[in-house]
Amino acid sequence: MELSQKRLAETVSQRRRALKLTQAALSDMTGINRALLSRVESQSYTPSVNQLLALSEALGFDPAQLFVRNGEAAAAPALRRRIAVAGTGYVGLSLAVLLAQHNEVTAVDIVPEKVDRINRFESPIQDEYIERYLREAKEGQRRLELKATLDASSAYADADCIIVAAPTNYDTRTNRF
Repeated sequence: MELSQKRLAETVSQRRRALKLTQAALSDMTGINRALLSRVESQSYTPSVNQLLALSEALGFDPAQLFVRNGEAAAAPALRRRIAVAGTGYVGLSLAVLLAQHNEVTAVDIVPEKVDRINRFESPIQDEYIERYLREAKEGQRRLELKATLDASSAYADADCIIVAAPTNYDTRTNRF
């Protein structure tokens, strides 16, 4: 097995751009010199193991996907999707947070306060995991590509995939839907 410089360059470049990071910003996040990052993206530098791990952590990819058997052509890196999630109740927000770890997710809701809280990485609903993931993202310990909006049209227009998480009509008096 060997590290595919082509796959590494494509992965770093694509993920850095998807996260709207400059090479200088990525350098600050990883401690890797900006000039070396440029060389990684141009396939003229192979990072050390520690540098590779720092890049994978900062950009949210699995470094194992960068290795190929000797002489094999490098397969394309895992594809990141632009996903819109309609509704930020328990199901919608759970899906949005989980998918935002490896995709660019836009959560759509009609309640401005919920949208504001999500954009501040604060959970508008009580859930241990959602609260933890958002807190870790806010503190820079976890990468989540998550934003929320009231503008459904623009979110859906740019999406590769749309998930509709509509509320159920559960009646607490009768305990029925």
